[in-house]
Amino acid sequence: MTPLYDFMQSQVEGETEVVKTSRKPHHLTYRVEDFIQQAAYAHFLETGTLIPLKKLPKGVSDEEYLGGIMAFCNYDIQRYVVGRAIERDTSSVEICKGLVGEMFEKFSEFDFRNGPIRRKFDGIKYAVRKCENVLYELAVTERTKVEEAVEPAAKKQKSDPEAAASEEASFLDMSELAAIKTRYEGYDATRELVIKKCREIQKAAKNSIFAMHRGDLKKAKSLIETCETVGNEILVTIKDEPTLRQGSFSNSLEEYAEALLFWTWLDNGTVMTFDDFKKIEINEEEYLGGICDLSGEVGRVAVVYGTKRDQEGVQKCLDTNLSILIGLEGLYLPGKLSKKMDPLKQSVQKLETVLYELSLIQSKGGGFVNMSSA
Repeated sequence: MTPLYDFMQSQVEGETEVVKTSRKPHHLTYRVEDFIQQAAYAHFLETGTLIPLKKLPKGVSDEEYLGGIMAFCNYDIQRYVVGRAIERDTSSVEICKGLVGEMFEKFSEFDFRNGPIRRKFDGIKYAVRKCENVLYELAVTERTKVEEAVEPAAKKQKSDPEAAASEEASFLDMSELAAIKTRYEGYDATRELVIKKCREIQKAAKNSIFAMHRGDLKKAKSLIETCETVGNEILVTIKDEPTLRQGSFSNSLEEYAEALLFWTWLDNGTVMTFDDFKKIEINEEEYLGGICDLSGEVGRVAVVYGTKRDQEGVQKCLDTNLSILIGLEGLYLPGKLSKKMDPLKQSVQKLETVLYELSLIQSKGGGFVNMSSA
């Protein structure tokens, strides 16, 4: 167990060091939680207590720690209880009950938001119930032995101060969990502030796009500048909490990227590169998301050109979306970005159809073309 544990710890330390200044990718966070779950189990088997955060590699976040120890409680403890019950080991089941009971009581003080941590916390009460049910079943099936084991222990506790102190000892590091709770509350307050400000960015970015479709580029530019001002304020706020970039803030920056890309395209007919974003810092994923969404706005402009029978305008829109498609097809797009490829392909096909219809109209001298019979 020790060589494997040491290897896992070295891997976690190396990977968390690489990404310590930003949010870990989801797959790495899950692997870190898996490691914590196994480390917590090994520590429990050796000491009968919950592993403290300070025993884990540097770079492990509070959220990863909580997720890992809750997974240990919800899965490993329940299996361990069943295994010890098969051996009629009541004292070990009692220890498990004490541990999960303290965890449930302490974590009830936390204000967990809806999400993976909240769902794992909800599972702890089932672990408590499992321990209680197993102890009851052991008592029912072997009442005499349980009473003989419990009563002398109670008498010994009255006469032996060391035994009494041992019984009262906590399974958890309460001071460390109190510090985690304080940090978690501060994180949550910052998170609420960031979410509120992100709404301002999203609203301004969407209204900017609406203004561009109406032809009001001046108002659109002003709204884009609002996005930049608020976005930079948020970047200062989350400087010490880089994990808050993901979620609402990242999504709002994607909306901002889409708006600025669209404004630039309408202004000079070009698509901004990643390095052209100077006013606010965005990452590659946010830029690519904005590029994908830009194709939808370009497609709407193409429809307007099509109603005016402006074949050259439609061709320009098709060339833009086709260049975006060709550029993205050579990349590995993770998560939600890969889902945006189908709408992009459909947009290109739609513009090709519009261009084809316009060519038929032109060939008939500008008259109406019935596509159902074409």
